Amino acid sequence: MAFENVGRVWTINSFAEYLTTLERPMWCRAVVLHHTGAPCLADRPKGLLIQHMHNLQYFYQQEKGWSAGPHLFVDEDELFGMCDLTKKGIHAVSFNSLAIGIEVLGNYDAEDPLTGRGLQCWTMAAAAVKALLDWLGLPATEQTILFHRDDPTTGKKCPGSKVLKPWIIDLVTNSIGLSAVTDLAQQPDVGMAWALWDFRGEKWCVPVYDFLVAKGVKPVTIAKKLKVVAGEYFYGSELLEGAYYVKANDVIKPDQRTWAPAYEVMQLLP
Repeated sequence: MAFENVGRVWTINSFAEYLTTLERPMWCRAVVLHHTGAPCLADRPKGLLIQHMHNLQYFYQQEKGWSAGPHLFVDEDELFGMCDLTKKGIHAVSFNSLAIGIEVLGNYDAEDPLTGRGLQCWTMAAAAVKALLDWLGLPATEQTILFHRDDPTTGKKCPGSKVLKPWIIDLVTNSIGLSAVTDLAQQPDVGMAWALWDFRGEKWCVPVYDFLVAKGVKPVTIAKKLKVVAGEYFYGSELLEGAYYVKANDVIKPDQRTWAPAYEVMQLLP
């Protein structure tokens, strides 16, 4: 069985804790980054699901006849397990024997890795790479952070022509504080009682106005920027993809306010 971790899902913090329970593989000297290509971000507007991992396992095992696959899949919120991190996977011919393979949700030949969901996915991926390199006792270099396209046996641009190695290395090197963003996707401490939060769509959500005020944003600025256009919620020009409005007669949160996932609102801070 080479798909041991199908069904496992981690935040960055829980993933780092999980790594401490594993024996470091002596064969592993690097991490290889891929993009899923298809599905792209548009194909998965709510990110990845465990069922998608089961579907991929079937594809690798039954359709491709592989005995293993990539080790991890990453979207903007979580890390999804595929294969045992201590065993060699199948993801890049020249690197299978020496590297852990990570698939990042999106098609970065076409989609933007520097803004919106693309940036969130790569931020999570960078934090995952940082956790893995720390576990392996390796520095973040061009030799330890590989791209699929570095494999001389492939002509692919994976992980996407818009993803550049120096940017990724910098993102990984400076990802020490990224766990704070991940924590915000769980239960953020923004000076509000936990009873004021709402768990919706598998994400911890907060009232946008109260969150930003607690972080020092002026109320007049919030009132000016927070708006609804054609049923979509915006803060200035930034789309709040997971936002929703709580009406006065809502039995759960009867407060007539706009709510959004905490990790999204955190991105609005200067």
